Amino acid sequence: MAKGGVSRKQLLNEPDKFMTFTGKLIAYVKSHLKVILSCAAVIFVSLIIIATVSQVSRRNEVKASERVEKLVAKYSSVLQDEDAKVAYEQVKSDFNDLFDVYGSKRAVKIARIVYGDMSYSAGDADTAIAMYSHALDDFTQSQGLKNIILSGLGYAHLLKKEYPQSIRYFEMISASEEKTLRSDALFNLAWLYETNGEKERSVAQYKQILADFPDTSYGELIKEKIGG
Repeated sequence: MAKGGVSRKQLLNEPDKFMTFTGKLIAYVKSHLKVILSCAAVIFVSLIIIATVSQVSRRNEVKASERVEKLVAKYSSVLQDEDAKVAYEQVKSDFNDLFDVYGSKRAVKIARIVYGDMSYSAGDADTAIAMYSHALDDFTQSQGLKNIILSGLGYAHLLKKEYPQSIRYFEMISASEEKTLRSDALFNLAWLYETNGEKERSVAQYKQILADFPDTSYGELIKEKIGG
């Protein structure tokens, strides 16, 4: 046998390394069984919690949507016989409860815009501004929806005769590539510039509307304004 060789007998006498490792692992598991089972239980419970939270979240989203629908229906029903202020007062506390309980749900985020409109229609500009401002933080990705919110802010500040703030929001819409409410914003800007005595800027805005939106419902009124 070559020097340094290992005989078959020696190989047979040496414990198999895998079997040795397996034996040690089994021994470790036996001696630490309680700890291992506890860890497994923690992981299992964590998975259950995650699944439950997800399920509860979906269920709460449905509940939030249902409550929003009911409140809007209630408002619309009151509005059949009463003015916007009375209808607003009828749903005011209900909406506040909705925001407290389901404030993070998507349906309720949309509801803030709706409630902002209700507040504005009732003459409550401060609440409208608060709702629209919150909604602006909620919807940063959708430019169309963002324009709707910015328009609400513009009108709410206009209601308070806070013209500089109103101009700022309408200008944000007019600078956007998104066409949602853009002609409306341009018309409001033209009126605001005119109110501030900025005749040239006002006329420029009116002409911009006719150029960008030739079929605008403001067409005849604008032509009378600029004498075109």
